[in-house]
Amino acid sequence: MATLNNTVTSATAVADIEAKYNAERDKRLQERPQGEAQSIDLTTSEKFKHLQDDPWVIPDEHTSVPETINISNPIKYLIVGAGYSGLLFAVRLLEAGAKLDELVIVDTAGGYGGVWYWNRYPGLMCDVESYIYMPLLEETGYMPKHKYSYGPELRGQANRIADKWNLRGRTLFRQQTKQMHWNTEKNEWIVKTQFAGDKRDLDLELHVKYVILAGGQATRPKIPVVEGFDTFKGHIFHTSRWNYGYTGGSDGEVKPELTKLKDKTVGIIGTGATAVQAIPELAKYAKQLFVIQRTPSSIDERNQRETDPEEWKNITGKKGWWWDRNVNFAEFLHQKQPQPAVNMVSDRWVVDNPSYCTAWGKDSAVTLDQVPQYVKKLHVNDIPRAERVRKRVDEIVNDKETAQKLKHWYPTWCKRPCFHDDFLPAFNKSNVTLLDTNGHGVDRITEKGVVVNGIEHELDLLILGTGYKVLGGTTNLSPAFRFGIKITGRDGLDMDAAFQEEISTLHGLCRAGFPNLFFAGAPQASLTANQIMSMDTFARHIGYVIMEGQTKAGTANAIIESTQAAQDAWGDQVAAVALGLAGNTGCTPNYFNLEGELDRLASLGPEVQAKMMRGQIWGRGINNYVEVLDKWRSDGVLRGLDIKAAA
Repeated sequence: MATLNNTVTSATAVADIEAKYNAERDKRLQERPQGEAQSIDLTTSEKFKHLQDDPWVIPDEHTSVPETINISNPIKYLIVGAGYSGLLFAVRLLEAGAKLDELVIVDTAGGYGGVWYWNRYPGLMCDVESYIYMPLLEETGYMPKHKYSYGPELRGQANRIADKWNLRGRTLFRQQTKQMHWNTEKNEWIVKTQFAGDKRDLDLELHVKYVILAGGQATRPKIPVVEGFDTFKGHIFHTSRWNYGYTGGSDGEVKPELTKLKDKTVGIIGTGATAVQAIPELAKYAKQLFVIQRTPSSIDERNQRETDPEEWKNITGKKGWWWDRNVNFAEFLHQKQPQPAVNMVSDRWVVDNPSYCTAWGKDSAVTLDQVPQYVKKLHVNDIPRAERVRKRVDEIVNDKETAQKLKHWYPTWCKRPCFHDDFLPAFNKSNVTLLDTNGHGVDRITEKGVVVNGIEHELDLLILGTGYKVLGGTTNLSPAFRFGIKITGRDGLDMDAAFQEEISTLHGLCRAGFPNLFFAGAPQASLTANQIMSMDTFARHIGYVIMEGQTKAGTANAIIESTQAAQDAWGDQVAAVALGLAGNTGCTPNYFNLEGELDRLASLGPEVQAKMMRGQIWGRGINNYVEVLDKWRSDGVLRGLDIKAAA
């Protein structure tokens, strides 16, 4: 039996709940067996590529190269991405010793912020505490207005960083990096970018010594494959390309007034982390709102509140407070034992959530013989929390049939948990109707609207709250795919093909055959619920590697490349700690498991399983990963890197 908050769960009750979980997973797999193929790739779709056009850019902005950047000369450091990750890489590289005039940032967008540039939908806020999520808070001295910051403020922090470190004159906006290839004769990357507009004379060719691919996790809208998608005569957009001209309100408002929807019937597809925030705002204004759900999210309380200036003084009173608070959050999230005496963040991510650790890795080691008991304990310990969250639905939603359909039936870690104070109450409004598809999704789209469960619902506006294409199925786990770049390394080595053959890196951040190329990790690196902590870790580490590598080579024109032997050894280490992620097996389809594709691969036998374990994220959590990197750097040897002066 498991005990939590005076709730006792019997073995029989656990078995019954597990049976429901398995039924939900199997239903999803049967209804949508296509895996990642059930979404449209907008990079190759002429018919739908307009859905990722930039609605925020001013047409005449960024239509020339800044005078402060001379692209006729080689660029020493090129950072691809101007979101939080790219800004962190720039700042940490400058702190490590790079000069500002040696650095260039390039981004497809028309401004800083990355995911916070693209996403400006009503209700947008970070789901991790802003005091640990917003990067470089300590350095900028900024106090967030709320515990969970809203979109305009998050975008504002990106601009504050750019201004403080004078990065505006070093940034090429509206330039999509399309191709990169390593020139062996000149020991440089030739990078080709395409202007995000109609002016082909603005396409660029850059010659670069070091390239860093920063971020890229949540910038490519995921569009579902649905029959008749192109026949709809109403208005349609993705949440990351919100059209305030149609809805009313503006992207600069925390609570935009969507007054133009007062006579509109609106449908939104999705009830994940994005839709959970947008739906309460749509419910305030739409004449009729249909919420189309395939799989419900777990919705716990957020307890949003304004920042108390006195509390802020206590939080920020010690140098290094931002990092210390992140470490503390991760100690609870990844279940470090014994747990610290003080829980600094103390929200629902890290209170009453004992099993979520398996999503990103458990702090302590899990051995093969411990796996059955470990997984069983994860499930047993999670069920009281899950039952409390399901009970919360009953307590808030008046209509019992609707409430039942809004309950999640899978372990907490199988999807990113959601936290919101206004989502569930929205379903008590008379103008809001839940269209639950029982795992199937939309039947088809017509000229007039959507067909769900065989019934057509006419719409004026269809909103796609369907998330992002993070990875490209089982054959595209490479950084090249994530950024939509054709990358060719030494001797014509194609990055996508190399990662398809084997996920092999050093620390998840560089790969043999691709000299002087570094990337913000995914496979073989560590990710966590607060991705900014991960990105800051990568940025500090890569900044050290580049600058120390130049010192080792005795020249600023160094070539730095990981060795295959070091990558093999790192793959062994990744595999050795992968069992901390064991609970993810058998989850209902989600973007973590590539809509179920990873489980299907694992069923192909021990050889495939062993290969998959080597390509996992770091299975002991972010703090342990940081310790491993710190130890690697401590002797200054840069072990596993082939470093030499360029000819």
